[in-house]
Amino acid sequence: MGHVKILKDNCIKWGSMILVTFVLMTNAKAGDLPTFLDKKDILNANFKCLGTTTKYSKEEQKYVDILWDETLKYLNAYAIALTNSKENNCRNSDEAMYDTSAGIKKMCIMDRRDMKLMVKNIYQVINNPDKAKACFSAREDVNWIYSPGGELEEKSPVAKWLKRTTYEEFFNKKVKNKEVKKLGLEFTKNFYKMVTGDEVKMPSVFPYDVSANSLPNLWAAVGWFPMYAEESKRNEKNFLNIRGGYAYGEVFGPWGLLRIEKINGQEVGAEVGMTVQSVNTFYPYHNHAISEIYYNMRVPACVKEFKSFAIREDSPLLKTVEVTDKMRKVQFDSGQAHEHDMWLDSSYKKDPLMYFHQNTIHAFEVDGNCEAKPEERAIVSVWARSNANDRRNDYGTTLLCESAKNPNTPAKRGEMIQCELTHTKW
Repeated sequence: MGHVKILKDNCIKWGSMILVTFVLMTNAKAGDLPTFLDKKDILNANFKCLGTTTKYSKEEQKYVDILWDETLKYLNAYAIALTNSKENNCRNSDEAMYDTSAGIKKMCIMDRRDMKLMVKNIYQVINNPDKAKACFSAREDVNWIYSPGGELEEKSPVAKWLKRTTYEEFFNKKVKNKEVKKLGLEFTKNFYKMVTGDEVKMPSVFPYDVSANSLPNLWAAVGWFPMYAEESKRNEKNFLNIRGGYAYGEVFGPWGLLRIEKINGQEVGAEVGMTVQSVNTFYPYHNHAISEIYYNMRVPACVKEFKSFAIREDSPLLKTVEVTDKMRKVQFDSGQAHEHDMWLDSSYKKDPLMYFHQNTIHAFEVDGNCEAKPEERAIVSVWARSNANDRRNDYGTTLLCESAKNPNTPAKRGEMIQCELTHTKW
């Protein structure tokens, strides 16, 4: 209870009264579990951390406690949203789009076992916060995650304490491509406006706001990674604007703040965080052998501003052109008639949840033509991967597709694209 007292004493300075209340209520969550979970697996769970427990001084601990409290609030709302059926006919489940290529296909997301396990992992953390906290740290020793800097950092005592390398420093010192650097610095300049304000809203299934508007310390101090900005072989197949205009932060998972290897002896596959993608960008066709989900948290400036494409690996629209012991190379004609009907427009209010099975080829296009100030806007998402513990299936990587006509160049809409799908192991 020591950290609760510290937070109470500093509630005016840090605006954390709501967080204190949340911490005091956390252990009551077991009574609200969805029916597919067994309380015996949730209560008194045992945790094995991924790495060692970090020790902090009394002065440092107060900042870690603020970050931990906002982490609990983020995870709690996410588990409730995924199991909320008030907007559909599912049971203990939200509804998700999973394929757009032949009409919009949807499912009750909790029909997937990987989703049930991820939700169980979250509830095990929520109901055993003191035990789980041993696996939590601010990751101040990690030199490859960054602070957006600017107003977001300035308004967060935790981010100011951490003093992570800022995005401005990153793009100036580590990015060689001049156009990517220019775009990245513009992205950095406007990051605060992208993740805050009235345009960022939660889907209705969330019990409360978990955006940067309500959890400023978590969004400022989570540690952001501009995963496509630096030069790499993979980025030969990428667009410059997405390289300079995309980032993700990980809250719970092997690269995040809360790093748990096993709970009750079972490996943890949950990987939960957030993503930001600038408008006027095309996140290219890509795939990975790890399941992935997104919740859209943006109010669109116009209809069809945020468009998503998804095609399952067994679709008859994919043509197999090569098979090896590790992968299957497929082609898809993105210039075919009615291709524009294969894209779903979504927002925080309309079809906000997307689920991508292993090896689903997917892409995101954000049209900024209807934005008054496009440089200040982005699509913001709650993001997760559910079986990230399975290191046999391209753990931690994303495979970008390419032009079939011009290999090792970006796959553009309107041409034949080519993708390598991993042979998943079971």
